Amino acid sequence: MDFEIIGLTSRDKRVYDTLIRNKEWSVRSVATLTGINRGSVHESIKALISAGLVTHVKTGKSVRYVAESPEKIHEIINERRRRLLDSRVEVDSYIREIEQARTEPTSSQFASFYDGDDGMASILRDILSTCRVQGVGEYRVISSPRVSEYLYNNFQHYTRERVKHGLFVKVFRQSKGRASEADLSEAKVLQGQLFDTGCYTVIYGTKVAIISIDTYNHTSGIIIDNSGVASAQQELFDQLWLRYSG
Repeated sequence: MDFEIIGLTSRDKRVYDTLIRNKEWSVRSVATLTGINRGSVHESIKALISAGLVTHVKTGKSVRYVAESPEKIHEIINERRRRLLDSRVEVDSYIREIEQARTEPTSSQFASFYDGDDGMASILRDILSTCRVQGVGEYRVISSPRVSEYLYNNFQHYTRERVKHGLFVKVFRQSKGRASEADLSEAKVLQGQLFDTGCYTVIYGTKVAIISIDTYNHTSGIIIDNSGVASAQQELFDQLWLRYSG
């Protein structure tokens, strides 16, 4: 098990593993058994005590440490989960305050760059968070099958999350290639568009994301945060959408 999921290090785990196999140990004994210097053992024991996985027994001037049952790890994880759920409400409130304090997006144009699978996951997360914060229930996509093949590498459950958020998506596909139908979505094929440009566009809220893919299948993209740009792209998309029967 990786102790990082409960906020501890691999060194802390080594110390805990040594303590759990013995009734009581001093810092010196743990340092000898693990090969970790005493100062570092002491720091790990402090972290383990703070996490609730270690207690100490004091006899005179002698202090020995005892490992708690590993069952407590479940309690730690449950507590962290509760804190995350509580903090989500605070984060949403903070985001709304910041968004209200920002300069009106029509007064400036802000673009940010994203690269590779991690960057694509960041764009997908931004779509979900922006739509939630701005109260948007629908967004628009001009899809590239080549980009779609790699877009979700680091966020494979994106569609499930989108549906859970109640987000509807309208999609223009650039070719008649195979495409799976997803919940809360409608797709049409751009007539006469028999090729794949390798350019994927998402119009959502006050933002437009443009993603491209090179000959080596490496993806990169930008997010333009400007309500004027987004409104213009949305209007063009909607006018084109009305002209196509599907």
